[in-house]
Amino acid sequence: MRHLRHRLVVGLSVALLAASLAPFGWVAAGGPPPRLQLEAEPGEDGLWILRAALSRDGQPQTGQPVEFFQLVDFFGERAVPLGATNTDATGTAILTYSPTSNGVQQLVARHTAGSETYASGPVEITVNDAVPAIPVEGQVLPIMRMWAFPVGAVLLVTVWLALAGILLGAVIGIARSKRDPENMGTPASPGVGSGDLSPGS
Repeated sequence: MRHLRHRLVVGLSVALLAASLAPFGWVAAGGPPPRLQLEAEPGEDGLWILRAALSRDGQPQTGQPVEFFQLVDFFGERAVPLGATNTDATGTAILTYSPTSNGVQQLVARHTAGSETYASGPVEITVNDAVPAIPVEGQVLPIMRMWAFPVGAVLLVTVWLALAGILLGAVIGIARSKRDPENMGTPASPGVGSGDLSPGS
C-alpha cells in the first residue's frame, strides 16, 4: 500500500513538473508559433481590402512583414505575389488588391520569421467587376498618337525641302545653259582659227 501511494505521489509530481516547465520550453524554442488569419472584403471601384491579423500566443505582433498571394493553377499550383506590407499597432497588415480578372480566386497571406514561414488558410473571393490590366498595345497606342503629328510634320517638311532643292537645282541648270550656249559642248570646225598646214601652201 505504501509503495502504491509513493508511486502515485511521484507520478503526480512528475506531471506537475512537466506542466510547469512546458511554457519555459516554448520560450526556449522561440515561443508558440504565430497565428496568421486572412480576411477579404470588397471595396469600391472593383477593389478588395485584404486584412491579415498576426498574433503570437494571443498578442498582436506589430511591425512584422506580411506577404499576400493569389493561388493559381498554371502547370501546377503557384503563388502569384500581390504585394507586401507590415503589420500596424493592432498586428494587422492591410493591402488594397485590384483584381484583373473575374471569377473565384484563392488568396493567402504569409509571414516569414527567420527561416520559418507561416501561412494563413486560403480565402476565396468572387470577383465580378475586375478592372482588366492595360495591355501593351493600350500603352503604346496613346504614345504613338501623341508623337504622330510632330513626327509627321517633320517628315513632311523634310520631303518638301528635298523636292524644293531638286527643283531649284534643275531651274539653275536650265538658266545657266541658256546664258552660256558656247558651253553646251558644240564641237569646233576643223581648221578654224588655225593656219593652213597642208603641203604646197
